[in-house]
Amino acid sequence: MTSAPFFSVIVPTHKRPSLLRRALRSIRSQEASVPFEAIVVSDHRDTETDVVCSEELTAADTYVRRSGLPGPSASRNLAMLLAKGVYILFLDDDDAWYPRCLAQLLDQDAVRRGLPIYFNCSVVTERRPGSGPEFISEIELDLKGKLTNEVYVKNQIHISCYALPRHILEGLKFDAFLRAYEDWDFLLSVYERAPPIHVPILGSRAFEVSDNTTDRRGSSAQANNFHAVMDYMYIYHRHPAPCPEIAQKRAELLQTCGVSISRDFL
Repeated sequence: MTSAPFFSVIVPTHKRPSLLRRALRSIRSQEASVPFEAIVVSDHRDTETDVVCSEELTAADTYVRRSGLPGPSASRNLAMLLAKGVYILFLDDDDAWYPRCLAQLLDQDAVRRGLPIYFNCSVVTERRPGSGPEFISEIELDLKGKLTNEVYVKNQIHISCYALPRHILEGLKFDAFLRAYEDWDFLLSVYERAPPIHVPILGSRAFEVSDNTTDRRGSSAQANNFHAVMDYMYIYHRHPAPCPEIAQKRAELLQTCGVSISRDFL
């Protein structure tokens, strides 16, 4: 009888098989002493993605090709229903982990106590021409102390840097109606239940593209446009500022986008 997984790794994907292969290989390279599972949910009918999953996933993993509107929120929500692990981690299909990420998490006292945590990452800049990704540069980020109440103003930590106990996520969903920032909105809901604490391990590699070779369906890099501002306003409404200082910082951020709103409404 197979033991239940301790970690469930959720990977939403959309027609990016070569990048997905990199992400899945980084999961398969983990040498944790406990069972873990990957749950891949594709929102697009794609033969190449099917092939990658058949080659990179094991019998302990799950691959679902879902119907409905595309987008990572619905894919993550479905995967959370399927997850069996004590801890849930999220990995985008274009990101990856360092080889000992899960093993190092197991050594953390906070994980043994069942607490939500976040860890350090590196940010990799690359190009993505048709021939495949091309490395440009990589910098490591120490995220200790970077998760503060200013997360109510704008996102601070990449979603691939969290390990969250499954019981804390009960009843939470990613908002499929948001055009962007759905991960920030979700993480604010987690933060309101139990603020994650930092553990000093280098676990995640977040890949970014800064030129026109990007293959993302949308970009959250610029908040200075109508739709992004509307999404910010929506998130601000869902998650009220915890203090007047945060409300003021929200008002100042919106002002840089040409929107003047009293902090009393934020």
